[in-house]
Amino acid sequence: MPEPTQDLPLDVIRSQARIHLARRGDAGTNLYVHGAVYRAGELIQPRRADIVVPRDSVIVFADDEPTKNWGHRCRYLLHDPHSGELTGEIPALLPPTFDFGERFDAFHTPVVSVSKAATQWPVVALPWWVFADQTRRWYAILYAGASMNRHVNDIEFLYRTLVNVYRVPKSRITVLSYDGTLTYNDANWQRHVGSIGNWPGNNTPYQMKIDGAGTRAELLAAIAAVGEKLGPQDNLLLHTNNHGNTVSGGSTIISYEGDDATESDLAGAVGALPQFNSLLVMMEQCFSGGFIDPIIDACPATCTSVATAVDANTSSDGGAEFDPFALAWINAMAGANADGSMLSPQPATDGAGFVTAQTAFDYAKATDTGIHDDPQFSGNACGRSTALGSERRHIKIPVEWRYLFPWQIIPDPGPDQIARLAAQIQAEVRSGRLAGPLSAELDKVGLQISKLVKKQLKPGGGTRRA
Repeated sequence: MPEPTQDLPLDVIRSQARIHLARRGDAGTNLYVHGAVYRAGELIQPRRADIVVPRDSVIVFADDEPTKNWGHRCRYLLHDPHSGELTGEIPALLPPTFDFGERFDAFHTPVVSVSKAATQWPVVALPWWVFADQTRRWYAILYAGASMNRHVNDIEFLYRTLVNVYRVPKSRITVLSYDGTLTYNDANWQRHVGSIGNWPGNNTPYQMKIDGAGTRAELLAAIAAVGEKLGPQDNLLLHTNNHGNTVSGGSTIISYEGDDATESDLAGAVGALPQFNSLLVMMEQCFSGGFIDPIIDACPATCTSVATAVDANTSSDGGAEFDPFALAWINAMAGANADGSMLSPQPATDGAGFVTAQTAFDYAKATDTGIHDDPQFSGNACGRSTALGSERRHIKIPVEWRYLFPWQIIPDPGPDQIARLAAQIQAEVRSGRLAGPLSAELDKVGLQISKLVKKQLKPGGGTRRA
């Protein structure tokens, strides 16, 4: 990236760029200029786009779709470093760098993201005993690379949903974002400075702990690390956010730094996992649909599903505080809006009252406010019916309440639960682990009977003599 140069005709360059927009009728394009000379042959976004600067130029970056995630339509306007005249433009899908706000100065921004005021509702948190019978463990990996505030907010909402609603232990959730800290690129594409403030969902401090940076290397390492823990009945939720790209017909996930993750990277990482119960994938980034088939084809899980905000050829929409598709999908899984208020309409549920991968996608597709989004979904039969909750909700009632309100008691456990309990007891008996406790209990009961018999046989003890 070239260093700033003095005595450049920047006023002329700004005027020429604005005139160029006006002639094209580009009313929704934001403009940024870097006061430096890019030399002929210089590469921009190496390994991602490999855009070659054809001649010595001052570059005005034109963001044609500023409300979308990257990649999306943009242009590099080339200006003569001496006269300031516009000499050409290069169409692109990515900005010159993912921190371009630190080098490029904004001078024409008709499109500005406006944040809505935060409300004071809590995220719905179901009590732990709703999921007390859950036997299959859930693990989760939440990823965002060159993050903006909306991507951090998305994964915070999903993190809260997993921890507060579905009671997934924090130790089983891996969060990878930006440079490994709770920050992001701001609206001007500069690193956010100062306090990050509260989460806009309900204006409370962020809860998630960032475990690592949003890079290809850490994402693949996190998948491998979870693979060492997964058992045959365990489950994995993989969520990727932030930005995406398309290179030579293949989709990629943008990293904070270094190489981006490709379709084959994720397919290889997922394919190396041991046999496990279910993989639930939701992807927000641009061009994410290209990952669907590679993941499903490689996955060793019994049940697999992949939901994406767009197909392999489309840029996903973004918002001021959240990404529209991700927000709608997480709303469905949380059973509430980010501020804790009731959803309207409500997402459909399965026979046990849980939102599944299929119904979450259906709800997100129906309520997604991103007008350019093109949600995609695929999965096998049990993958579509996968739910983050347990197989059935069971509420344990203290024994005392059974006597006070016997007509209001939730039905006793069903045959399947009784069968599982019986099998567990049989296993304990066979192993000999119950021999000691049972023997002790029998001795205790025998002693109590003996004392009672002796008491009854004593004169005046309650037993009549003939």
